[in-house]
Amino acid sequence: MAGTITALLITYWFYKSAEATGKNPLSSARLGFLSYLIPCIVWTFTVTPGLRDAVEHNPGTLSGLFVNYAYILVGAACAIGVKFMHFKQTES
Repeated sequence: MAGTITALLITYWFYKSAEATGKNPLSSARLGFLSYLIPCIVWTFTVTPGLRDAVEHNPGTLSGLFVNYAYILVGAACAIGVKFMHFKQTES
């Protein structure tokens, strides 16, 4: 649920930024959504299984919460990086 809400917020953020800068809002929103979703999926299938295995040896700690929601942080960080590259002002 938290991942879905984050994806919607990032998509909206890209859409509004595109409107403000005169870029195509739909393609920018799609770029924002994919720049969040793809890193989340890659993280979930490559890193999370190893982290879950490590947490099984020490259950009941905050690291278990981190393992469950780390993909959101990774996806959001990637989306922020893409946003600043995509909407970078040209220096003239």
